[in-house]
Amino acid sequence: MREVGSVISVKDDAVVVAMPMSGACEKCGMCIATADRKEVLLLAKNGPGASVGDLVEIEIAASKVIAAAFIVYMVPVFMTIIGFFVGGAVAGPDESQLPIVTALVFLVLSFVGVWLYDLKLRKVERRQAVVTRILTEAEAKNRRRVQTVSFGGE
Repeated sequence: MREVGSVISVKDDAVVVAMPMSGACEKCGMCIATADRKEVLLLAKNGPGASVGDLVEIEIAASKVIAAAFIVYMVPVFMTIIGFFVGGAVAGPDESQLPIVTALVFLVLSFVGVWLYDLKLRKVERRQAVVTRILTEAEAKNRRRVQTVSFGGE
């Protein structure tokens, strides 16, 4: 997946890119959305050496986006189903509320597991987006620039 955005911050080999929120952005969850939900901020590896104010093209590996979506959405579903069957096996032929309770417990545990996995990935700081190129002046004129924002009183 390729997107275009404006570099708003540079540190070492990484840049923070601001870009207009597209339909794909709303479903992905990889970026940080601004309060008005019109733009998103994304940390990307700075391959070509972009500087603040440059309009850049970034690439996000589709396989990583799909894998992240699978973990966030499907793991809880599978865990809920497994919890229901485990509860049914423990309860036996007795009709009780145990399958529903264990399904809910497994659901909550899956949310905790996904959250812990996300924390682990953030510590490793795996950048899933890469700046592929800096756009030329001619290309930049045809693109809508996003409003540059600052954080923390900078």
